[in-house]
Amino acid sequence: MRVPLKFLPVLVSVSLGTILAFAPHSTSAEVLEVEKSRTIALAHSDLAALDKLLADDLTYVHATGKVDNKASFLDAIRSGDLRYLSWDAKELHARMMGDTAVLTGAYHVRAVDQRVQGEPLDVNVIILSVYAKRGGHWQQIAWQSTNEQSPRNH
Repeated sequence: MRVPLKFLPVLVSVSLGTILAFAPHSTSAEVLEVEKSRTIALAHSDLAALDKLLADDLTYVHATGKVDNKASFLDAIRSGDLRYLSWDAKELHARMMGDTAVLTGAYHVRAVDQRVQGEPLDVNVIILSVYAKRGGHWQQIAWQSTNEQSPRNH
């Protein structure tokens, strides 16, 4: 069956619309890439990038037990009281739920948080992080990290 050329743009438009309607909104790889961007921004104290990646209603619970919102977190980085030296992902997994993603996994983190202690922290943490897609962009809305306990010898 030959379709007259004058109908081709309509067919392409309808077909593309059908494909987009069934395409997933986002993939776990996309969210994991945003998470990687966040850790790079933290290691470089890139406040402009962090302002975009962190939601205004962020709840950030550090492995030390210190709790921050977006403003206090960025203020601590801006003042130099909180400096991340490195973030090394040991494993990360993302579960997609529409416009929400839940990340679980583990990091090795090196940081200095003068608000908690003067000595550098060199810790392995297990994490739970929640991202939400808002205005077409993924933003972190919650973070919880816990010190990973090394196995005890019995």
